[in-house]
Amino acid sequence: MGDVRDKREVWVFLFMIVAVNSLFIGGIAAEILPKRLYNLGRFLLLGVTLASVVYAYRRTDGLRELMRSMNVWRVSPMWYLLALMWGPSIGLLVLAVKSLLTGTDAFSLNTELISRPSTMRTVFIGSFIGEIVWVSYSINKLSARFGVLVGSLIVGMFWALWWLPIVILGVGVVPELPVLALMFNALGVAVMCGFIYSRTGSGPVVLLLQIMLNSSALVLPIVPTNGGIPTYWAFALTYLSASLLLFLFFGPRPLFRQLALRPL
Repeated sequence: MGDVRDKREVWVFLFMIVAVNSLFIGGIAAEILPKRLYNLGRFLLLGVTLASVVYAYRRTDGLRELMRSMNVWRVSPMWYLLALMWGPSIGLLVLAVKSLLTGTDAFSLNTELISRPSTMRTVFIGSFIGEIVWVSYSINKLSARFGVLVGSLIVGMFWALWWLPIVILGVGVVPELPVLALMFNALGVAVMCGFIYSRTGSGPVVLLLQIMLNSSALVLPIVPTNGGIPTYWAFALTYLSASLLLFLFFGPRPLFRQLALRPL
């Protein structure tokens, strides 16, 4: 019975967070909840929902396990370098190709948002909670049953569904964001997080990866409002393709084997 409960736990959380976040965003869109709750509220809700599900299944022992990945920081500096450069490099590559194809200068950087302490606080908190929720918990759990790659793709789908009401209702999100491109983007983010976590088990490395990706979206013109919809499509597809290539060339192999990354 315990094994069945363990398998159900992650699915309960994934479906619950999509439903709970939809209600939360719907409440803000309908002006039942104040809009100021959006910035940090969606991430805090993400963390609280996970903590509630884990506590219901495994009590305080499960809660203690959630932070374990953040204690794993002694890994090769090359992983930190990869995490630091991956998001910005993909963005710059897309902009370089855009410049070549259009004959225009696509490198118009915007440092206004990233210079605001409140913005970077949101980026850090969102990346921190996201690492624990989506990666060291969800990808880790599903990898034990489906393998890292498939587990990451499943989490990417739920990650996209988590974003869906935010995009559809237009609450605090970039205008004109294509839903399908967002889905490919979420899949790419999850796959890259799964790749790094499967090789390092390190929360700080994945956290750095996410901070740099989110910061790149603020600085580089790769979102529809400053780069155009085709640029965002190109970035989402390139990020996903490059992340899948890492799995193809570096494993873990076979790609679809079951792999328990960390006990959680």
